[in-house]
Amino acid sequence: MTFSLRLPLVAALIFATAMTPAIADAAERVRWPIAWKAGEVASYDSESVVRETEDGATSVRRVTDRTAIRTLEADDKGYALVWTTQDSRVEAVEGDRSMIDMLAPMLDELDGVEVVVELDRDGHYRRVRNLDAVVTRVRAAMLPVFAANLQKMFDVADPKLAKADHEALLTLARNNLETSIEGIVTTDSVQAMSSAQAKTITAFVGKPLVVGKRYRDDATMESPREGLPLQASREYVLSLVDGDPTLARIRWTRTLDPRGDAKMLWMLVDELAGDDAPAAREGRPAGLELSEEGMVVFHRDTGAVEMLETIEISRYGTAHDEHERYRMRRVGSARTWAQEEAAAKR
Repeated sequence: MTFSLRLPLVAALIFATAMTPAIADAAERVRWPIAWKAGEVASYDSESVVRETEDGATSVRRVTDRTAIRTLEADDKGYALVWTTQDSRVEAVEGDRSMIDMLAPMLDELDGVEVVVELDRDGHYRRVRNLDAVVTRVRAAMLPVFAANLQKMFDVADPKLAKADHEALLTLARNNLETSIEGIVTTDSVQAMSSAQAKTITAFVGKPLVVGKRYRDDATMESPREGLPLQASREYVLSLVDGDPTLARIRWTRTLDPRGDAKMLWMLVDELAGDDAPAAREGRPAGLELSEEGMVVFHRDTGAVEMLETIEISRYGTAHDEHERYRMRRVGSARTWAQEEAAAKR
């Protein structure tokens, strides 16, 4: 499970193997094939780079890991894929490293946790089968992080506070934390973080697309942390990879519709801005942005994903400004990110 560190965690899914070949026909139409073979394992090198700006200060953190995806089941009822993440590393690229010190032990605890993602018979995301077990592991990993943060808060408390009162208040805060962890780390947030890539990658599986044709639809997008369904618009286009006739590429953009349901938009503000969210709720929130750019390279004959990139930007006035780039590249792939970056400029 890849935990993309917006709280962060994040996680997810990818690729397919062929049931029937899917090569562009005379009309240059490509259909992403769907099929999974029980027992197959694919490994990916993953990277998440998060840039946050708060009170004029910018911090950048980078997380890398090795993710293995094993096909547990593949039949006429659907598919089950087991995700495990190993060798997670987090580093401060720029700015304050206090978040890094908090996240490193959490990632260590979550390495090796299995996330079982179910797809339906059409190869589209259905659910996280073992969600309850994953939620339990995430809460257990994060509780010490929150507890350590409490300790730091009390360490800089009023110096006039008596030691006995200091200890009593700290104990009470710890007890409250243990009883309120369910509200802090919710089932919805864990599900959103552990299924993000699965939902992204399977959105186009089985869809026949004409090469070079631009498509547009009103597919919803989910909020970054709680997975709230939000009204949005999406544009996407399929192209062939120059120099390799076995590969195809889909690029897309998805943008929040500011004319969407006001209640849902304010819930997104609460999710992004937390305590900085305004109490007054008139009309729709101004200065709210949420967008995603994505790219996936896959094999036209087998459906196996070679590379995946998503770039998500979320902003709300001066209270929240975050940019996250997530990448997955199949271990041993001959295709490089430099090639994709060059192709994007053409």
